[in-house]
Amino acid sequence: MRLVSAARHAELQYRYEHVVRQRDDFEALAKQRLSTVTRQAQEITRLRDAKPDSPVQHPQPVQGDAELRRQLALARQALASLGGQLDTLQRANEALTAELQDVRRGVAS
Repeated sequence: MRLVSAARHAELQYRYEHVVRQRDDFEALAKQRLSTVTRQAQEITRLRDAKPDSPVQHPQPVQGDAELRRQLALARQALASLGGQLDTLQRANEALTAELQDVRRGVAS
């Protein structure tokens, strides 16, 4: 007793094999995509570990740093020069004060 003709059976067999091949192709594609996504996720994790995002921004180098250092050196030189002049003026002031006191003592006597 035959329920299905040979031609119909061959056609159904062909369709079944075609669906199985398509399923295998889709499974292979899904595995490939999963491995690609996994690899990319691992790469992103590795890069984040190498350079973590920080809430604190790193300070930027000061622009014109050499100019600031030059001006600071000049200011220090000027302070040293003024300090020397101040010492000279203080000694002169002390000498003049002593001389003035001697003159006042002479006038008063």
